[in-house]
Amino acid sequence: MLSDGRIQIRPFQVADASAFFAYASDSAVTTPAGMAPLTTMDEAVATVTRYRQENTDHAIVFQGQVVGHIGVYPRANDPADPAFMTREIGYALGQPFWGQGLMTAAVRLVCADLFARQITQIWAGVFPDNARSVRLLRHTGFRYQFTVPLPASLYGKAASEEAYYCLLPENWASKK
Repeated sequence: MLSDGRIQIRPFQVADASAFFAYASDSAVTTPAGMAPLTTMDEAVATVTRYRQENTDHAIVFQGQVVGHIGVYPRANDPADPAFMTREIGYALGQPFWGQGLMTAAVRLVCADLFARQITQIWAGVFPDNARSVRLLRHTGFRYQFTVPLPASLYGKAASEEAYYCLLPENWASKK
């Protein structure tokens, strides 16, 4: 578990499914995060169970309540690949908790933990029109790298783009 005294980041529990469903069924939350909104509680239970088994996505807890999640994903599986010591992050936060600095705190906690474990780069991909996420990444030291086109079928909507940002340890040190 990671904590800064205000928020905690911990593995999901099946009991978190209803709190997860509360924000993961909201298209204002899921669409900018590149997720399809959930439509049933069974989907929430299955997703939380998968997150727990895969140990990639973790609950963000504020005042005892799950309000969002943050995931850390390997960018390569082969230890010989230079990308093996890099990670990509992704996140979502329930609308009632926007604008309170909670996701900024979560990103900072996760980045500090990753760099302490000798990760060399942390990446994040965002839709360029997701101004909140772009602002958060820049605020925490991430720097724009490139934009790639996405096929329409990937998210079930018109073709789009994803902008990639990268955080290096030296940029992180200046933002702590």
